[in-house]
Amino acid sequence: MKADAVELRSILFHGFGDESRIAILSELEDGPKRVSDVVAATALGQTNVSKHLACLWDCGLVERHRQGREVHYRLAEGVVPLLRSADNVLAVNGERIRTCPRYGQRRGEAA
Repeated sequence: MKADAVELRSILFHGFGDESRIAILSELEDGPKRVSDVVAATALGQTNVSKHLACLWDCGLVERHRQGREVHYRLAEGVVPLLRSADNVLAVNGERIRTCPRYGQRRGEAA
């Protein structure tokens, strides 16, 4: 694999590398939503959701469109199949991933 492809993958997965962003992406799997809808569904703060949606939009993982005074966000093309592929990996290796000594459960938490 070429170095530029590796770099692009790294950038892509960085977009998925935050629990709040994953919660937002998961919420958008059900269809387009306004910031206030995402806030209500995730219990994240409005400023936090707006910041993460801006990051996801900048990275091309979500699209947005204006309807009157409201902005609606939806997953970009290709994100749903990627999330489904991740779910498939987790179905097979989820417990091992959860207990990964480098990235899994935080130290001190019970397994």
